[in-house]
Amino acid sequence: MSISSMPLSNEACVSIVQSLMCYQQGGDSETYAKRAIESLVRKLRKKNEELDSLVTAITTNGAHPSKCVTIQRNFDSRVQVDGRKGYPHIIYARLWRWPDLHKNELKHMKYCQFAFDLKRDSVCVNPYHYERVLSQIDLSELSLTSSASTRMEVVKAVTATYD
Repeated sequence: MSISSMPLSNEACVSIVQSLMCYQQGGDSETYAKRAIESLVRKLRKKNEELDSLVTAITTNGAHPSKCVTIQRNFDSRVQVDGRKGYPHIIYARLWRWPDLHKNELKHMKYCQFAFDLKRDSVCVNPYHYERVLSQIDLSELSLTSSASTRMEVVKAVTATYD
């Protein structure tokens, strides 16, 4: 989709939701994804510049710089979509970037002013303001030996961790 054909914040919410649905990565059901996007678009309805930043980020796969896209932080920092609670930055990073993402695998970019872990009143949900970090591998149970079979066990353990 070219930048000139991207929906803008002054268009109907329905067309924005439909456009953003095209970029869903497939981790959750289509119904869940649609409700999550509808919820976010409603929250951004009066924040035209942030909604435009979200549309730009998603439709260009982060190729164009975009600003923070913020929603109000709740008392427990989670949002509810379709009866399921989750951390907002995780929900939208799964939706548009990494469908198999786990909650401890995101780190905000230095330029993100409202990253989740900064604990501000607003939370940035722009998935291109976060990078994925792999979970740490626990190597404490492995011992160093020179046997080929042990080296193969180490390789298998490390490979299994990343599968």
